[in-house]
Amino acid sequence: MASQHRSSSYTNEEDLHLCHVYLDISQNPIIGINQSKDQFWARIEYDYNNPQSEFTITQARPKRSLQCRMQVILTAVGKLRGCIRQIENLNPSGASEQDILNRAKTLLTQDAKYQKGFKFDHVWPILKDIEKFASVNNPTSTFQRQIGNFASSQSESPTSESPTSATPGLSDFSLNINNEEIGGSSAERPIGVKKAKLKRKNDEQLATVLDTIKGENQQLVEILKKGNLDRQQNFDQNYQLQMQKVAASVFKEENKILYMDLNSIANLNVREFTRNEQLRIMQKRAQEQGLGAGSQGQGSQNNSDDFGQYYNILRGSGNNFPEY
Repeated sequence: MASQHRSSSYTNEEDLHLCHVYLDISQNPIIGINQSKDQFWARIEYDYNNPQSEFTITQARPKRSLQCRMQVILTAVGKLRGCIRQIENLNPSGASEQDILNRAKTLLTQDAKYQKGFKFDHVWPILKDIEKFASVNNPTSTFQRQIGNFASSQSESPTSESPTSATPGLSDFSLNINNEEIGGSSAERPIGVKKAKLKRKNDEQLATVLDTIKGENQQLVEILKKGNLDRQQNFDQNYQLQMQKVAASVFKEENKILYMDLNSIANLNVREFTRNEQLRIMQKRAQEQGLGAGSQGQGSQNNSDDFGQYYNILRGSGNNFPEY
């Protein structure tokens, strides 16, 4: 039996091409959902080996080879992401992003599988941030859907604790480097067309409800404003009526004083007080009549004349009142 030809190792350019194809298909809202794992990787195989792509194909890669290579890349990236998170949890003072990355790479070498270091710096820039598409509740579910649990057919990770090295700044901490954060480097497919339409419809309905509530609130504000205006007008009218009633009552009482016969008052003090009240009332009414005329000069003359007439009456001219 002829031995099966073994494909050559992936170059950095091939890794970059594979990662771009993987991201394009997994993040496509049209073809990235509602498909089986075979369909998903079949699309990746087709796009990767497509001769019309900008990438020059030097060797056709079968679907299983692409799956294995992508699994290796994502696992390594997930490991490094886990190390970065553990370094960040230590809150290193004054450490830059590059310092944290370097310390994470040093921590990664404590894993038996990565003693030679991280080998995928060429694809790290395009894969390091795709955890933003991962599910919050179950970070590994998306990756497992996309590769069809391919990792289950590979050799299992060692169960023994990885050896630790005397790394400066890390020996004082208990770091778990066996926690592969594969979900941190997986790309969850965006919502599909149907879900996007449903979301847009729900948003439109919500906007309509909010507009209705806003309109009703505006109507309520107008009603309250009108009610306040009506209450103010009613208050003003009632106040004017009450003032008119008070003025009429005062006028009536003042008339009683004006029409009192001073000769019928035996007490001289009371008679004098009553006379002064009559003078005050007549002077007040003369001033009111002058203000009603609208002219200060004419009003003053009228006041003087009217008051003189009232005073002459009270002095007794034609009324037998004693003079003072």
